[in-house]
This record gives sequence, C-alpha cells and structure tokens, in this order.
Amino acid sequence: MLHTLGLSEGEAEVYRLLLRAGEASVGDISRGCAFSRARIYGILDNLAARGAAHQVSAHPRTYAPENPRRLAELRLREVEAACAAAEETLIPLYEMQERSYTESVTVRDMGVFQQVEEMCLRATESIDGIAAFLPSAIPDSLCRALASAARAGVRVRLLFPLGEAPLDLARLPGMYEIRRAATPAAGMFIIDQAELLIGGLEKPESATHLLGLWLHHEELARLSGQIFETLFAAGEPL
Repeated sequence: MLHTLGLSEGEAEVYRLLLRAGEASVGDISRGCAFSRARIYGILDNLAARGAAHQVSAHPRTYAPENPRRLAELRLREVEAACAAAEETLIPLYEMQERSYTESVTVRDMGVFQQVEEMCLRATESIDGIAAFLPSAIPDSLCRALASAARAGVRVRLLFPLGEAPLDLARLPGMYEIRRAATPAAGMFIIDQAELLIGGLEKPESATHLLGLWLHHEELARLSGQIFETLFAAGEPL
C-alpha cells in the first residue's frame, strides 16, 4: 500500500515503524530494522521532504509520522497532474503519428487475460469476443473491464461455448449481447475492428497453459470480425 502511495521500500519500512511507535528516535528506528543510522537519517529527510513525517525534537532527533490520509491526498494530486499532462501533451503526440505497420505481442497464461483487459480499456466503439471459458472462469479484473466498457457505451457482444454447464452471468453486470454456440476450444477478441487477440491452449494435451497472439492490424481485425459475425449469427440468443 505504501509503495502505491509513492514510498520506496526503505521509506515504507521506516514510515511503518513510525506509525506503530507514534514517534521514534533514530536509535529506536535502528533497533526495528536492519538499516544503518546514516541510511535512516537519509530516509527520514526524504520522508520529511515528502510531507510524510516531521521532526519533533533535535536531541535526540525524534520523528513522528504524518496522517496517512495526507500521503494519499498528495499522491492523488500527483497522479491527477500527471494524467492531465499526458492528456495535454503526450496523447496528442501519439495520435498524430501514422501507424500503418503491424504490431504484435505474444502472451501466455494470465498474460492473455491481462492483454484482453488492456484492449477493453482502449475500446471506444465495439468489443466482440469468443470466450473459450464460461464467466465463472474469467478473472474478476476482466469482468470489471468488460462491465466498465459497457457502461461507457461500448457495444459488447460475447459468444460462449455451448454445453451443459449453466451460464451464470452474475459476474458480468451490464448491457451485453450474449449467445452460446459450438465453438472451438479457443478464444478471440476484436476491439473497434482494429486490433484482435486470438488465444487457446498452448498444447492440446495441456489444460492449464494458454497462448495468445495480439495483433494491431485492421485488415486482419476486419476479417476476424466477419468470422465472428458468422458464428454469432448461428449462436443461441439468451
């Protein structure tokens, strides 16, 4: 949690000791961790500069932590400022570049799901997916990404494998078009008819290892979209 709030490993350790003690001298801190006194002095100076701690006495040098809420508020302002700067300068720079080349990435196991999550975050118009797994086997983070896209007005169509197992959609809140069909034991996600990911078992005899190929290629995405349309039209509506 402290790392997420911007503290380094050493800063997080010393700040944690201060939180537990309420206030502590350099000697107290040195007895609670394996850092040298010289390093502790440097860490305390950094914490003070960040507004995470303050000195309460000089002899001996004793420090107390600031309220963690202050850390969270400062970090939030830093992230908001960075996001605003990216919107103003970095994103226009990225979007002005012509990208006629093909981008591709090979992903494995949980990286397949993570790649689909990132794709869902980029979606602005449509998400068409053939899921080789029922919703009960899809990671929560991917379910949230699909739900977030649907709430943002992205058209989401999902095709699940046909079988005897009931289709529990409680983990997929939102507006979707969902059907079931006899599909291969593989998956495909197409985003905005511009990028796609095709994935499946790395080896036929393997039941755990996944392999996926992500492509940014509009022609291949459109061709895959035609395949999806055919399978989706033949599926059983829910």
